[in-house]
Amino acid sequence: MKNVRQDLDDSLRPEYRRSDFGEMIQGKLATAQIEFAELVRLLLACIGEDEGLKFINHSSENKLARHNPGDWIYEIDDANQITLRCWTNELGSIEELISNPCRITTPQERSELQNLLLNHVRTLRANVGAL
Repeated sequence: MKNVRQDLDDSLRPEYRRSDFGEMIQGKLATAQIEFAELVRLLLACIGEDEGLKFINHSSENKLARHNPGDWIYEIDDANQITLRCWTNELGSIEELISNPCRITTPQERSELQNLLLNHVRTLRANVGAL
């Protein structure tokens, strides 16, 4: 095995300086754009885990899907409106509609969307619990 000496002062080669590279940020994907649907899926997965729920994506065009009582689903329409739904029986559900901006580009907007989803998930859960 080769002995590797760690340079604690700087990990760059001597011919380079940090100033040669400009401003460095942690994580090259920290400000990456992701699709709205993917962002909602990830946020609902995290919120669902915290709240003890499992959300399933459901296409709004699929009207023949069979749902069991207690299924928690979400739908995103063409205008990026989110519908959270909990099925109470095979034919009936309680839903919570969420209107939101079409573009989420900044970390602050992502945080606002997360808070919006969390509030609506808790409202829907309270409505289901009241039945």
